[in-house]
Amino acid sequence: MKESLGVDLGNVIIDHVGFGTTPEFFLYGDYNTIPPVQGVFDALRCLNQERFHGSMFVVYNASDVADQKIISWLRVHNFFERTGVSSERITRTQNGRNKSSVCELYQATHFIDDRLEVLSHMIETAPNLFLYQPDQAEIDEYREFLSRVVRVESWAELVEKIK
Repeated sequence: MKESLGVDLGNVIIDHVGFGTTPEFFLYGDYNTIPPVQGVFDALRCLNQERFHGSMFVVYNASDVADQKIISWLRVHNFFERTGVSSERITRTQNGRNKSSVCELYQATHFIDDRLEVLSHMIETAPNLFLYQPDQAEIDEYREFLSRVVRVESWAELVEKIK
């Protein structure tokens, strides 16, 4: 079976938390100034080349306005060239936090997200789930799923656990 890695966008690739993105900034600021999460581009390139061989995808939930800003961000930051992830494998969903249908489409064997709630929907879909720098309040709310995921605090740690 070919392995496939799915990656969430917000706070896993685009560093909203570290930057302090607010709703006002999102509406009126320059979205392209939000930095990538530290180490994400090198980590994705490494995983793409060494384990997943092009079988990686990014999925995010967004409105039409947010979608335009996200696509621009990916281009401005040379995401596709720096990671080797194909632009055809960037998927927007409007299904809220349930991304399991996209995981089924790409036959995900691994998935990375910063939300335990999101990962809870994928327990039966993707066997290897990674919780990236989660919020403690959400962990408290969805604690019943914590034993089904691997918690990681950096991209370096994540690469080590996946490789």
